[in-house]
Amino acid sequence: MTSSSSFVSLRLFLSRWFLAVALVALGLALVGGYVAYDAHVDGAETVVEQRTAGTWTVDSTFDHAATVERDVAVFSAGERLENRNLYFTTVSPRLNGTYTLGHDNTDGEPATASIELSVVIRAVEEIEETEVVHWQTRESLETRDVEIEDGSEASTTVSVNLSTILDRIESIQRDLGAEPGETEVLLVAETTVETVLADETFSNSRTERIEIEPGEAVYRVDTAVEGQRSDEVTERVTRTVEPSVLALYGGPLFALVGLLGVVGLPLARLLGWLSASDGERARHEFETARDDFDQWISRARIPDAGGRTVVPADTLADLVDIAIDSDRRVLEDGDRYAVLVDDVVYTYTAPSPATGDTEPLGEGDGTAAHAAGGSGVATARDGTDGTPTARDTTGTTQDATGTAQGNTGTAQDADANPSDDGTGPESFDP
Repeated sequence: MTSSSSFVSLRLFLSRWFLAVALVALGLALVGGYVAYDAHVDGAETVVEQRTAGTWTVDSTFDHAATVERDVAVFSAGERLENRNLYFTTVSPRLNGTYTLGHDNTDGEPATASIELSVVIRAVEEIEETEVVHWQTRESLETRDVEIEDGSEASTTVSVNLSTILDRIESIQRDLGAEPGETEVLLVAETTVETVLADETFSNSRTERIEIEPGEAVYRVDTAVEGQRSDEVTERVTRTVEPSVLALYGGPLFALVGLLGVVGLPLARLLGWLSASDGERARHEFETARDDFDQWISRARIPDAGGRTVVPADTLADLVDIAIDSDRRVLEDGDRYAVLVDDVVYTYTAPSPATGDTEPLGEGDGTAAHAAGGSGVATARDGTDGTPTARDTTGTTQDATGTAQGNTGTAQDADANPSDDGTGPESFDP
């Protein structure tokens, strides 16, 4: 597609979508103007943000271990068993629980902690999805107050003897004369820790435990700890945000482009610059079709019609349809197109870029070909640049009396068939 056709396409597009393009230009002008005003008039913007001023994190663990008290086939006396789900009551009856508490303060302040460790023996039962405690005893094992430096830990270890606890459970059940629910033993750590962060006092309380399911042969152990927990202090900070480069320069540019569109489009329409003549439209449609059907078209010299019947096509698309149906190629010679099918020649002449007119010539139109050295090819040219010369239906190559110059140099009568004497081939100008 030529540059002139592209320009025609642009004009046709703007003419068809004038209102939509004008609205887009108006929107672009408004948005660009707002951005430009905000960037250049209002200038820098002051914003208030929330920023984390400090963080305090408390972490805790509850480890357990038991020491083998006598040699057995699989364990040696003195061997330490740690953080197991199951221990053997007769081999390692004493369970040690180590509770560790640590903290991290971004201000570097220490923390004070109050830690109480106790053992709880109780009988529980779940009734209608609710845990019911039938009986319970509690014994304090250790209580301590400790100061923990930032980033440090404090540990406390207590121990319980499961053999002794089993005897106590049996004694309680004997006194009660009943054994309701399930019996469990808890090592409970109740802790309160405090610190100062960003001039504010923070407190953290937690209850964590080791759960023991006692038995004559084995006891099972599980832990329930809260683990890591954090508190934050936030503060409001004010900062200045400078306009971006896009806002500083893009806003005015968008506004300018939009204004040019808002003013220029109606003016161009008023002056008729968006309108295309019938000739321009015809030429544009032809060039669009020529690009679409390029795979069916071959550039070649179109031979003269000879004894073939000449049938003009209305459009290039019609000619391509004929070529496809006939399994032929469309021949292109300048602005002339032809399809040769047996004794028929289908022709089409492209619209003139200036007028958009097409002048297909049919068989028997009264024209004659000028023989070019016996080449047998119709080469009607203007003699200057080799481009095809349009002929009107009256036959510009004939004189006023309708005679044509033949190869023999004799004048033929305008009503006579030029090929009657066999001296010159019939020509066509598709």
